[in-house]
Amino acid sequence: MIESKSYDILKQSEELIPDEHDGSYEMMRSLIAEYANMESTEECTVDDLNAIYAMAIGTWTQNIEKKKDCIDKTHLPNDAKDRMHQVLDRIWDNACYDKYSNSDADAKGDVSVGMFGTGFYSFAGDTSDENARAFIKMCVDVANMEGGEFERVESVFSHGIKGMQAASASVMLHCLKPYVFPIINNRDSNARIYKDLGLPLEKSDSLINYIANSRVIEKYRDNNFPFKNYRRIDVVGSELFGEFWPSLREYNPGITKEKYKELLQNPEVTSDSAKAVIYRFYQVGGQATCKQLANTYGKTPTYYNSNATNLAKNILKKTNCPTLPRSEENSRYWPILFVGRRTTAEEAGTYLWKLREPLKEAIKELMDEGVIEENIMNVNARNSVKSLNTILYGPPGTGKTYSTASYAVSICDDKPIDELGDRDAIMERFNKLKAEKRIVFTTFHQSYGYEEFIEGIKPQLKEDSNGIGYEIADGVFKEFCNEARTIKVHTTGTALIKEQPRIWGMILEGTGKTKLKTECFANNEIRLGWDEVKDSDIEGDFYGDENASWNGKHMVFDFKNTMEKGDVVVIEKTNKSIDAIGVITGDYEYDESRERHARSRKVEWLVKDIDQDIVGFLPKGRKQLARFSLFAFDYIGMETISKILEAHSQNPVVEVEKEVQPYVFIIDEINRGNISKIFGELITLIEDTKREGALDAASAVLPYSGEEFSVPSNVYILGTMNTADRSIALLDTALRRRFSFVEMMPNDAVLEGINKISGQDLDVSLMLRTINKRIEFLYDREHTIGHAFFMGLKDNPTKEKLATIFENAVIPLLQEYFYEDYQKIQLVLGDNAKTDDALKFVTNKEVHLDQTFKGNVEDIVDEKPMEYEINKEAFTNIEAYRQIM
Repeated sequence: MIESKSYDILKQSEELIPDEHDGSYEMMRSLIAEYANMESTEECTVDDLNAIYAMAIGTWTQNIEKKKDCIDKTHLPNDAKDRMHQVLDRIWDNACYDKYSNSDADAKGDVSVGMFGTGFYSFAGDTSDENARAFIKMCVDVANMEGGEFERVESVFSHGIKGMQAASASVMLHCLKPYVFPIINNRDSNARIYKDLGLPLEKSDSLINYIANSRVIEKYRDNNFPFKNYRRIDVVGSELFGEFWPSLREYNPGITKEKYKELLQNPEVTSDSAKAVIYRFYQVGGQATCKQLANTYGKTPTYYNSNATNLAKNILKKTNCPTLPRSEENSRYWPILFVGRRTTAEEAGTYLWKLREPLKEAIKELMDEGVIEENIMNVNARNSVKSLNTILYGPPGTGKTYSTASYAVSICDDKPIDELGDRDAIMERFNKLKAEKRIVFTTFHQSYGYEEFIEGIKPQLKEDSNGIGYEIADGVFKEFCNEARTIKVHTTGTALIKEQPRIWGMILEGTGKTKLKTECFANNEIRLGWDEVKDSDIEGDFYGDENASWNGKHMVFDFKNTMEKGDVVVIEKTNKSIDAIGVITGDYEYDESRERHARSRKVEWLVKDIDQDIVGFLPKGRKQLARFSLFAFDYIGMETISKILEAHSQNPVVEVEKEVQPYVFIIDEINRGNISKIFGELITLIEDTKREGALDAASAVLPYSGEEFSVPSNVYILGTMNTADRSIALLDTALRRRFSFVEMMPNDAVLEGINKISGQDLDVSLMLRTINKRIEFLYDREHTIGHAFFMGLKDNPTKEKLATIFENAVIPLLQEYFYEDYQKIQLVLGDNAKTDDALKFVTNKEVHLDQTFKGNVEDIVDEKPMEYEINKEAFTNIEAYRQIM
């Protein structure tokens, strides 16, 4: 046996259960089963083969909707296509709920399904319909075989299939039968692990040789390893020979999943902050830069870096595990927890860290066991490491709305709640933050809509007439996000960019190096055409010359009135590239002596005559730049401008400081609103990983204004929810998936010490506890009575105050809970055991039917009817309350 690191690892590897690892296996089996149900596959074409191949391709290169498109192009019956759509949706939901262990395929750490990437999506033009049918029939046969699979496949592959290599064939067959067919593709890590194991594969890329090579791999696996799923070899190959550094060949800390679990639960090794940081890495898919985590969850990149490094140092001290032999001190530590690589141009930060597989598995098991989740909640409570989206939920009167002030101040000031001071200090700070627009409060209700929340068209009374006009107005949440999105720009040298500049895009006459562009670069200026538009045309309502272009009027207006000194201007080279960036230094000028492009402003060019592709920096969904002489380009962001300047300038002049202070948007009664109606298509944008600057930042074009909108990473959404109105189980699924929930149940302990009411003995805490125990038994815990109703008794312990609480809060809630079933209300209040009717809150007396109806009606009435009344006299009788207990 040759010395092999991969052999040592595979020898100790456990079985990999296909459907627990990735959803591709079920997708492939389901699709082949649908073809097996067809009377004949003779009508199948290359389109059907493409659909089969799509089941094996990762969603990061071909998403679920594109896979559905492939299904729709097949020759399957319509009901089979519908079933496959349902399978794809279910598997995608499973992935969103973290049901699969595989996430290596997505370099961004985003939710994904699939194990194999490709730049090849279609066999059209490469193979024939006849070959496609042969492959499909082969798959149908193989799916139902329990032996002899190699021979059946060899009968088709022995002559080759035009346009198909072993790589594409093996991933399809592997997804169909992972214990039978190995993965043999052209990935470097795949080829190198077989070489490292000393397996003599012949022309591994050849389809004709696939089965012969599979027999070699099968024999070696069965003789040496305890697992059957060939995916295990592929995973280890990626770890050993993949793009992340260091590979297992270069360094292995030798810490098992069980040991990591032990270390993460040892407080001498793992602090609460370190545990929270490691959890954050796991939460975004197992890999991220510290910058990305800071953008998504707050804090600074150094916070994540230092906590991870300190954890690694503690593990080294505790285990004396081997370290990477490098001279740089810190580089000795982080590989104990991670492998890593340099970031791409599209990724925030400089280095991407990926959790080692045993550590990732340890975290998952601790989460399943409730250990990590519980500790993270404790960290949240003490150290303000809070979720971006949180809902406080519980029965009425538990202080949810009251607590939002404490939570909001805690988030904004990054302090534990128990360090905020008394209620007066909290409310003083809360009101100050509201005045600074860092906290906004709104309440959802059934008529609340998208127009109030995001934006809408609203009527506006015209001052100069009795008519009504309409304008697009921002909603409360959009206004809040714009406030939280504030950035500050710092410059060096002579370039005077404003702290909060607008960014403008311009085309100087056309594509490439035009005559106008050459003049502007030489004379440090920008110039605008639309010479047919006069300045008088842009006054008031732009009516002026009705023949002049409306777009032209808007551009002239912006160039003259909206653009300011200190703003940034970006010059288009083509619709996909730029060739200059400048800062506006001069006021608007109009030179009548110029025949064309008479309007100008002075500019200091920060870079010019460059050739910078811009498509990679555009928000998702945008494929090219706008083709206007002048357009608002703010959506590109000053961070992108800074990156481009840094890449093209020897002496960078711009530093961008984003607003990182937390902003809190409070939504009271969040469950009372129609979430789909209020959020619309923007519900996805509030997710942690979809926020601005996050791992998979997303934006949407708003329907009324056409503006690009996204949610800043420093915006916290804090909701309250009354479980008596609706339980979490019934809450809108889209909302439930995107929020963390903090339960707030009645806390009778806070009422301890209220032992006398109007001078008479009464244990209010015990009384509330007794009432709630009975409600839980008769109904459920979500419909109990909150302690907040009784807090007023601390300052005013009188029977009049207690009577008001019972008459206006407790009794109405019990009537609502039990649908006026007064027998149960009597049980809750102990009235059923009271012998003196004067002490009963609810009295009852028998209804004599012979006084109401004529004749004998007893044979049609099952029970003796009772008449119930609220006895208001009992509300001021302390003995009535004592006998509740």
